[in-house]
Amino acid sequence: MPIELLNTWITEEQHAGAPNPCQAVLATCAKDAIPHARVVAIRKIDEQGLLFFTQKGTRKFHELISNPLATITFWFELFQREVIIEGNIAFLSEADTRVYWDSYPRDAQIRFCSYAPTSSQPIVDKNVLEKKRQQIAQAYEGKTLPLSEYYCGFRLQPTRMLFYAYRTDELSDVFEYHQKNDIWTKQWLSP
Repeated sequence: MPIELLNTWITEEQHAGAPNPCQAVLATCAKDAIPHARVVAIRKIDEQGLLFFTQKGTRKFHELISNPLATITFWFELFQREVIIEGNIAFLSEADTRVYWDSYPRDAQIRFCSYAPTSSQPIVDKNVLEKKRQQIAQAYEGKTLPLSEYYCGFRLQPTRMLFYAYRTDELSDVFEYHQKNDIWTKQWLSP
């Protein structure tokens, strides 16, 4: 139920002209309780959850591994809607991760391989990455790029989903779904 509604809202936003309705804010927290949020591309949404990918070694990766709970928030500007999804994080298997790696355009794979080992670390300048990208492109010209050792995927398995449809009269429509024993229950909330 709520996953279908989320997909409907994404489709409606896309048809209205939004360029990236599947980008959302991922919020995580390490065991030190310092929150951290950033925008991620959601690659797949189905009844098992929401898939996204990142690189090993980053702050996001370490937080997801050490505290496998997260929140993903979608903001649909054109329809003035918001969806907040709370849930558990599952680390994808190498086989599942490889499926998505193999589906990426070659240029995206090369770009990822050029920055992933140093993501979030200081570099002298951007030319370091550009040179690395050129080296990788030359080394794998005419060859398939293997799955990067830094590439990994996660699935957020929703346990709570809040839907907000904002109205100018301040009486926004707000409802939430809770999952318990694989059954979703819905209730309306006061805005």
